[in-house]
Amino acid sequence: MKRYIEIQIGLLISIFLGILIIINLIFSRHRLRFDLTATKRYSLSTQTIKVLKNLKRPVKVIGFFATGAERDKAKELLEEYSYQSSKFKYTFIDPDRHPLEAKRYGITTYNTIVISCGEKEEKVSSTTEEAITNALIRVTRPGKKTIYFLSGHGEHPIDDIGKDGYSQIKEALSKQGYEVKDLSLFQTGKVPKDAATLIVAGPKKSLLSGEIKALSNYLNNKGRLILLLDPESGSEFYPILKEMGVKLGKDMIIDKMSSLFGGDYLMPVVVRYNLSHPVTKDFKLACFFIMARSVWPSNKVEGNIGVETLAWTGRSSWAETDLSALRRGSVGFDKERDRPGPISVATVSTKGDSRLVVFGDSDFISNTYLGLSGNKDLFLNTINWLTEEKDLIAIPPKEIKGTPLILTKNQAKIIFWLPVVIIPGLIFVFGIVVYSRRKRL
Repeated sequence: MKRYIEIQIGLLISIFLGILIIINLIFSRHRLRFDLTATKRYSLSTQTIKVLKNLKRPVKVIGFFATGAERDKAKELLEEYSYQSSKFKYTFIDPDRHPLEAKRYGITTYNTIVISCGEKEEKVSSTTEEAITNALIRVTRPGKKTIYFLSGHGEHPIDDIGKDGYSQIKEALSKQGYEVKDLSLFQTGKVPKDAATLIVAGPKKSLLSGEIKALSNYLNNKGRLILLLDPESGSEFYPILKEMGVKLGKDMIIDKMSSLFGGDYLMPVVVRYNLSHPVTKDFKLACFFIMARSVWPSNKVEGNIGVETLAWTGRSSWAETDLSALRRGSVGFDKERDRPGPISVATVSTKGDSRLVVFGDSDFISNTYLGLSGNKDLFLNTINWLTEEKDLIAIPPKEIKGTPLILTKNQAKIIFWLPVVIIPGLIFVFGIVVYSRRKRL
């Protein structure tokens, strides 16, 4: 009899272990995750899940993080993406331990995520579902959008590898999946229909009236235009700027704080950003402009036009209006004529679906200065905002709610006695009974 019971127990243990092994094999191939939080804090949105389920090609994701809480947060989020699609693969690299890998991908700051698919590549500095999913959409979207740079007036040439050229920003745009082309309005007479954005970068000669009209027609027809206008230039753009509620300063920004960074007073440091605008939301890097002018929203804005500043210089700067004295080397703040800092150096204006961004400098994205701190990131953010399509999504952050458990006096007693006394007591009694029965046998 005792032998029979031992065989039964052994058989039951074998069956139990076999079931555990089968369950483990099933779950290793078919992972199941359950989010029991009230706000689904640990779940991706339905929009993101749809994007992941429709992936056609493998997506490679690299997180450049040092060890710490930010890395753990990013890993938790990327694990959710990986769970929803086998085509989404991620890894982490410590930029301090692997500086060559960081240099290869152009990583200049910690906590940067690189998302690539085929030849397209996006960098994300915000560890949020919205930022990662929108970057995922951009790198997996078929086809290329075309960015045009106006030429023919002494603008920065996009193929020039010299210090004043734009070859590096052209390469950066190409890596993000854009097609970059020159545009001569002398030849075309109008902006091509496939223009996702048109950039006018520091013209040395004035545009003709016919060209200004072509730009105005393009902008008014849901166009996306960037003007990078250096001091003492661009007066022909006044009608367009006035229509869009933007004012262009006849000045040059002086900033003595630049000396702290090894620059001179004609290199204003941009340290303050409009954190409510998508272009500069969560933007924390300093930017360096070179011989810049002020650009700010007009007080007289009519109709459905929305105008706001994107970036300001620091309080130690001012807008110098006496340019002739500046050329003679005479620098000093005149409270009667000059405007004290912070000075607006980048302004955005929207009119329906039309979008205009104006910078008071064209040199900050030249080959010489593009790599300085946040210069490239600021400009690429601007491009991405201008060219976003309707399929890019907005995902609000998950709300973390505290739900206190309020118990009555009787409920508190039950919570204490049931797990602490009753259940352990029953297990103890059951053990004694089983032991006694086996001993009699």
